Amino acid sequence: MGLNKNTIKGQSSRPIGVFDSGLGGLSILKALKEKLPNERFVYYGDTAHLPYGDKSENTLKEYVSSIISFLDSQDCKLIVVACNSAATVIHKIEYLPYKENQIIEVISPIVQLVAEQKKYQKIGVIGTRKTIGSGLFDQKLSQLNSTLEIFTRATPLLAPMIEDGFVEDDVLLPIFRRYFKGFENCELLIPACTHYPIIYKQIEKYFNNGLKVLHTPKIIAEKVDQVLASQKLINPEKNYKVDSFYLSDITDNFLREAELFLGSDVEFSLVSL
Repeated sequence: MGLNKNTIKGQSSRPIGVFDSGLGGLSILKALKEKLPNERFVYYGDTAHLPYGDKSENTLKEYVSSIISFLDSQDCKLIVVACNSAATVIHKIEYLPYKENQIIEVISPIVQLVAEQKKYQKIGVIGTRKTIGSGLFDQKLSQLNSTLEIFTRATPLLAPMIEDGFVEDDVLLPIFRRYFKGFENCELLIPACTHYPIIYKQIEKYFNNGLKVLHTPKIIAEKVDQVLASQKLINPEKNYKVDSFYLSDITDNFLREAELFLGSDVEFSLVSL
C-alpha cells in the first residue's frame, strides 16, 4: 500500500540531524540552511570528546553510535555526518537505526565529484591525522580515476587555531609554509575538515589564487537536497519550529566559536551521551 499525502507530509516535516566532533560542522549546517530553507535541523556537537582526529577507531565508533541514537530519538529523517574523522568509521558500525541511504557523510560526495571532473588533475587533500591516515580520500579517488595525482597531508594545527580565532594571514603564514611544502603544483585542494571553510580565502591567497579550494559545504548541501528529493522527503512548506542545538560540553569559548562558524548567535542545550 502506498503512502497517502498526509503520511508523506508527516515524514517530510521531520528534522534533519547533523553532527560533528565540535563546531566545525556548523559550516555544513549553514550551507544546508541556505540550500534547504524549509527544513528544520537538529545539530549535535560532541565538544566533550574533541578532537576526533586523534581517537582510535573503536572509540570513534562508540561516540558516533551514541550520537546517531540520540538523533534518532529526535525523530530525524536523515543524518548528515559533518565530520571527516567520523565519516571514516560510519560505514563500519553495525546495527545503526538508519539505512545506508539515510546517512550522508562528507567524504563520498566530494570524492565522486572530484573523480568525475576533468579540469583538475593534481589534487591536494588536507585534514586531521585520522582522516588522512585512513587513506579514504586517496584510495577512493584513485579507484574512481587513476589519472589523478594525489597529495595528502595531515594538518592537525589548523583546526584548533581556527577554533581559537587565529585566522589572520600573518599568523597562518608560517603554518602554511610547513604544511603546504610539496603542494606547489596542486591545482585543486580538498579541505577534508569542516573547520577549514573559515580559511578558504587565506589558503587561496597563499597560493596567489593559483590553486582552487573546493567549497565542500555547498557540495554536501547539494547532495542532501538530491537525496531528499529522491526519497520524496523535501519539506514542501516552511517549518517554523526552531532548530535545535546540542553540545556535550558548553563553554564560553564554544559559544563564541559557534557564532564564527554559523554567522549568528544560537542557544545550545547540554546533552552528555
